[in-house]
Amino acid sequence: MDYFLSIGGERSGPCTQFQLIERIREGALKGDELAWRKGSPEWQPLKSMEEFAPYWPLTVEQIAQADAARRLARVALDTPQPWLRFWARMVDYVWFVFALSFVVGPFLPQPEAVMEWSRQYRSWGILIGSMWPLLYTPLEAWCLSHFGTTPGKALLHIRVRNDKDEFPSFQQALRRSLLIYIKGLGLAFWFVPLFTMSYCRIRLLQTGTTSWDHDCQTRVEHGEPEVWRYLVLAALIFLILAVMVVSTLLITVK
Repeated sequence: MDYFLSIGGERSGPCTQFQLIERIREGALKGDELAWRKGSPEWQPLKSMEEFAPYWPLTVEQIAQADAARRLARVALDTPQPWLRFWARMVDYVWFVFALSFVVGPFLPQPEAVMEWSRQYRSWGILIGSMWPLLYTPLEAWCLSHFGTTPGKALLHIRVRNDKDEFPSFQQALRRSLLIYIKGLGLAFWFVPLFTMSYCRIRLLQTGTTSWDHDCQTRVEHGEPEVWRYLVLAALIFLILAVMVVSTLLITVK
């Protein structure tokens, strides 16, 4: 479509839409020029034509509004949600344990023998049970460094970034995962995580961050999960509780 311009009373044209867009990007047109195209009832300011709206430089007011919107969005993303983070980690642990069991299961003794060993050597069983979250740390670090999230975090719209608003490096993510294992889970030994996680939750709500995110210069973003994601989480929680109950009964019942 051809356009005609009127600048200072002098008319020029025809010009194509592409030519006018190039002149807008170069700063040659300011928007107060009068323009007319076939089908227009009268001449009108070029800036009032919708087809050119995306190409005008932002005004100071628009930039200020965009900055304010970004700040509000960042506040919403950075608002701590401890329970979502907790259950995202539990989901990750569940799928990791199932995957680990699938890989190493064929090389282990029969389940009856494992249960009998657990009854006789409970202290060793507790120690071994505290080690598998440590095995998960390099896999978690790899996921965070490549995708900024893990399967459990992705389910609940949680993402980890560094202070440059990028995915953390593998070294950065690995250090973060190890600190979570040490500080957040208390080495996952016996009832220690109940106290360490409670303390970390209080600190998170008070300061808006955790000690490991502070030390590693990372931050956690929270989106708003859809309803179906909560339903999947509820089903997984039920599965986790069922497995815990069954496992306890199999170990304690002689």
